[in-house]
Amino acid sequence: MVDLDKGLNDWLDKITKKVDLSTSQKSAITGEGAKTYAEVLKKNTPMSHTSYAHARSAGHGRKSKHMRDAITYKAGYEVNDGNTGDTSVGWEDKYNAMVARFVNDGTRDMSQKEISNLHFKDHAEKEAAEAVLKANAEKFREILDK
Repeated sequence: MVDLDKGLNDWLDKITKKVDLSTSQKSAITGEGAKTYAEVLKKNTPMSHTSYAHARSAGHGRKSKHMRDAITYKAGYEVNDGNTGDTSVGWEDKYNAMVARFVNDGTRDMSQKEISNLHFKDHAEKEAAEAVLKANAEKFREILDK
């Protein structure tokens, strides 16, 4: 199976040697891959039974959504770099990202349910790798055909 980061970087290197893409074209391509990955990540993200309809009743003022509902991306934008053409998939705020890290990486005292949820991001990356590469390639062909 292809490592997602390596596969995408190798593919992008091959493409950039042959074609000079604008930032908006690169954004469209990486946006398609991000959309595909976000769908798989949402499917693999564990969901608690807690209702966040009234955020403060869940025990913490910052909990307004489940992690699964807070997954987001903006085509062409990296977390810190602005509009580079690359696309980051992540969570809407730092709090959801922090909780996702604890759920993904684990903590010292974990229940069996929490243990079964370990490494959900890694599993999502492996599951989405082929689909992301395919989505990027299809969008690239579409841009070249214009």
